[in-house]
Amino acid sequence: MIDRIAALGRSGLELLEALGRSGMVLFHALWAWPNLRTTFPLLVKQIYAVGVLSMVIIVVSGLFIGMVLA
Repeated sequence: MIDRIAALGRSGLELLEALGRSGMVLFHALWAWPNLRTTFPLLVKQIYAVGVLSMVIIVVSGLFIGMVLA
């Protein structure tokens, strides 16, 4: 009987510990929320670099794949 009560208490404490850890992760994630005024221009530069500047690679790859398939 005491073992069952101890197991119930142990599982309850483990649940509370997991909830506490999740709450701490959420708190730290919200505390480190980026300032959009300073990070938005950097985000736009990165999107441009990844998207637009890689078009040359995509076009050349498509050209060679098309030649192989033709």
